[in-house]
Amino acid sequence: MSANKVIVIDGNLVERAELTEILDKSGYEILGAATGSEGGKLIAAHLAETAAIFLRLDLPDIPGNVILRELNHKGVTLKVPVTIIEGEEDEETPDEIFEMGVIDFARRPFRSKMVQRRLKNAIRICRIQGAARRQLAVQNDTMKKQNEELQSRSEDLKRSRNGILETLGTVVEYRNLEYSAHARHVHRFTEILGQQVMADYPELGLTKEKVETYAFCSMLHDIGKICITDAIMLKPGRLTDSEREIMESHTTKGCEMLDSVADFLGEEYFNATMAICRSHHERYDGKGYPDGLEGDDIPLSAQLVSIADAYDGLVGERVYKKAYSKQRAFEMITFGECGVFNPKLLESFRKCRTAFEAEVNQDGMELAADDSAGR
Repeated sequence: MSANKVIVIDGNLVERAELTEILDKSGYEILGAATGSEGGKLIAAHLAETAAIFLRLDLPDIPGNVILRELNHKGVTLKVPVTIIEGEEDEETPDEIFEMGVIDFARRPFRSKMVQRRLKNAIRICRIQGAARRQLAVQNDTMKKQNEELQSRSEDLKRSRNGILETLGTVVEYRNLEYSAHARHVHRFTEILGQQVMADYPELGLTKEKVETYAFCSMLHDIGKICITDAIMLKPGRLTDSEREIMESHTTKGCEMLDSVADFLGEEYFNATMAICRSHHERYDGKGYPDGLEGDDIPLSAQLVSIADAYDGLVGERVYKKAYSKQRAFEMITFGECGVFNPKLLESFRKCRTAFEAEVNQDGMELAADDSAGR
């Protein structure tokens, strides 16, 4: 049975009528409800056919947050995207709403094309994430069996883990309106920088194997962004303080997600991935997040990835900024405009500047140069 219905639950007749008219043009059958109880009955009766749900929080009888909590508890929000309807005079949405699986927000005055595009994008994201979860479940079962049966075949296990890391690393990229290969870029930059640091500073204890591990694990540095709502992830302008706080929580949320795959990552990969995910936004002077770590208290793996991540973030176009030139990106990192990095790693970064720029040229990552852009 195909999902061809969109449910709009809103006690405001004008809002509901406006949304119904807009959404009807997207080719879906629109089902409307004026109260929470009516909405709950609609969802129960048509869940298998429902492509998306639009929900007002201040509903008559049963409040929208109660309905949302129940949908989240039953796992419905993992399969059906829920968009919160906000009026022009509504107060700021409570933070707890972000924790219950909301994927987007629609605020009056509604813009027809924007609502239709974001509906399409929300449905696409849910489908991609659902496919990724199913694939991960299959891979999880496969890896557990391999761990039991093929203990001695470490290279086979390593290749399997690397494949899973690559798969998971691309999931978050589909949160963008246009696909980006950020995880793959960070993997390559981390590998280049790690090899240079290994040659320059043997006292840091890097080996070829460690560099390879850190590079593959770097692909999950932003995995926690899967938990961040589209309204924040795809916002083209500057984030508010509360939005930035939610965005920064991707470091700790990512670690919570990684706990679920600890069994088949193995101790070395798991520890490296956790360190990178949590600490890649820490800075050498202690002004990073989430823990304000300083100096060499920051794991070396995370220090490598932080430079790789910063560089790719600068030379690549984002929804909130155009791309910087390769030269400007190099200057911003070395002159401290992206925060303070380990002086030793910066020295190695200078030496492998040409290799970084060659990767940019090869992959067509530098889309446009605009030195005024940036969040």
